Amino acid sequence: MSTSMGLARYLLVVAGLASVAYLVATTGIDVLVASVRTLSWRLAVFIVIPYTVVALLHTIAWRLVLVPAPLSLGRLFSIRLAGEALNLSAASVGGEPVKVYLLRGRVPLAQASAAQIVDKTGITIGQVLFLAVGLVVAILRFDLAVDVLWAMVALLGVQIIVVAAFMFVQCAGLGDRTVRVLGRLGFDAGGAHARSVARFDRMLAAAYRERRGAVLACVLVHLLAWLVGSLEVYLVLRWLDVRASFAAALAIDAFGAGIKFMAFAIPGALGVLEGGYMVLFSAFGFDGGLGLSFTLVRRLRMVAWSVAGLVALALLRDSATPAPVSAAVPEGSSVATRSPRRRARWRS
Repeated sequence: MSTSMGLARYLLVVAGLASVAYLVATTGIDVLVASVRTLSWRLAVFIVIPYTVVALLHTIAWRLVLVPAPLSLGRLFSIRLAGEALNLSAASVGGEPVKVYLLRGRVPLAQASAAQIVDKTGITIGQVLFLAVGLVVAILRFDLAVDVLWAMVALLGVQIIVVAAFMFVQCAGLGDRTVRVLGRLGFDAGGAHARSVARFDRMLAAAYRERRGAVLACVLVHLLAWLVGSLEVYLVLRWLDVRASFAAALAIDAFGAGIKFMAFAIPGALGVLEGGYMVLFSAFGFDGGLGLSFTLVRRLRMVAWSVAGLVALALLRDSATPAPVSAAVPEGSSVATRSPRRRARWRS
């Protein structure tokens, strides 16, 4: 099965690259080169500054649900950077186990895994809210084609259903259900594995039940990060001497994020994002070629940060010195305890 999945992913990458090549050919390589030349030194600013703020906000959101947070914000930033570098080529989830692994020795495995699931849920809910905000802005500020608006409404509806289903599975015992599935497939999922999964389920449930404020704050900070990410669209348009408002940039990027959500199985959403942004830019009255130029410039930023993430991963692995986890929350808990009685209750 792993061979089939690997082949499917390879074929998706090839198809995506072929789509990008076709779009570049139809748009004209000279148009894309002219855009890069116009950006000039601003390209370096684009690659570094906006995403630094975005990544920092996403890290802060993660830290809010990682209780306790025995690591500095800088180290968490590096760990997240390393994980996201792997996510780029692994259907957006391959780097999540790596983040948990890099927390070893500092945060108990079950606790780190539960916090990672909560954070991934938070960033996804933030993206759904981002799409909703973009849709409201588009309806109030722009005269878009009805077909485009209805397509985005349908996309929003699908995302809400998917996220709601994911949260239902979490609340119903994500780990236990996973163990059952593995057992049916013939894998050994009993003994110590079952106990670890039970701890994970307790921590996951406790996070949503006892730390609702932190989870809500996590979602809102992730939403803020998505909103800040719209600056990339705005800056590129302004630097290319295109008259565009931040509202237009926000709506375009919100719709683009929604399209990327639906293409999660395609590594890097190759081809899907390029075509999607070309359609979106055209829908908002801009030249479709600008959408392709923007997407390729953003991909350059993604590659640059992925390289930085791989460097961070190498450094984190080489300098890893697991510390005692006695300062972490006791087993069976995902929240800081306030008293011995409360600690005893979470251990049950």
